[in-house]
Amino acid sequence: MKIAIITLIAAGLAPANAAEIDFDRGADVKAAIESSSERSAELPAADKYLGHSRYTRDCARFSFGPAAGEHLSERVRLSSTEFVEYCYNTGPAGGHYVPGPNGTPGHYVPAGPSGHHCVERPGQTWYESARVLVKARDLKPWEREAVEVCLEGPFMDLRVLEGGYKYSVRKTGNYDTLFELTPGKRTPMSPDKEGLYEADFRHENGKYHFTVSDKWGGEYAGEKVAIKVELFRDNPNWFDSNKGGKEFVFDAARGYSMEFSEAELDRSKASGQDEEFRGAKKYYLKWGFKRLGSISKDTFVKKGQTGRVEVK
Repeated sequence: MKIAIITLIAAGLAPANAAEIDFDRGADVKAAIESSSERSAELPAADKYLGHSRYTRDCARFSFGPAAGEHLSERVRLSSTEFVEYCYNTGPAGGHYVPGPNGTPGHYVPAGPSGHHCVERPGQTWYESARVLVKARDLKPWEREAVEVCLEGPFMDLRVLEGGYKYSVRKTGNYDTLFELTPGKRTPMSPDKEGLYEADFRHENGKYHFTVSDKWGGEYAGEKVAIKVELFRDNPNWFDSNKGGKEFVFDAARGYSMEFSEAELDRSKASGQDEEFRGAKKYYLKWGFKRLGSISKDTFVKKGQTGRVEVK
């Protein structure tokens, strides 16, 4: 079963709403996202704000994971209201009448000090429906795409928030719009932050031994991964001291083993002083990784701290 998350967002004076939709047939957000970023139907400010009018903005966001075949999202209904600004002079000469929206009774504004006053009242409201159709494409198991469709006044646009392809976008329909996304060139997406995880960290025979497992090592075959470690001493009731760092580069695999002593570390960023106390000293690593290749972006992923090990 494929899951798509749709978030409805109304800008301006409209409230924000959110809903979760379960697509039994699946939905490909990735394609939609990529397409939108390449071809977005963004409206020029002059069209959005004509004269003394403004429009609220209502949006639906679709999120799709990896799935085979073609995917059609559920239909979402969006609305946008025009707000018109009325300005008038005030003064002792008398008050004035302000009409209500859509021909409803208005109200009388009594006379006041001389000046200039402006008020807004709602005008026309537009209602339109939208769906997103993503043509067949291939995503990695950890990848998810996201696309956003928005209505602002009579104008509807699509924007890709994150995607794995360059998409061409075809828009059909007026009040019931279908955005059709066709994948083109593959583009890297963010790596899985949980793809690498600590398997073991210990200190033996004067050296630290650190082992990391790779959930997606097979999918990255032929590419590389860089793992950076920084060694810290745990100083109770004081600031922990940085002993230095080291970077290791491996061919992608299911696991990686690192062995090093404190003397082998790059101390250019070492800092802090050690608190002297009796007993075993405790150390830990701060570490992270980045993928090196064409499948994913080379974004550095911080993994945090390992467990503590005692060094006597």
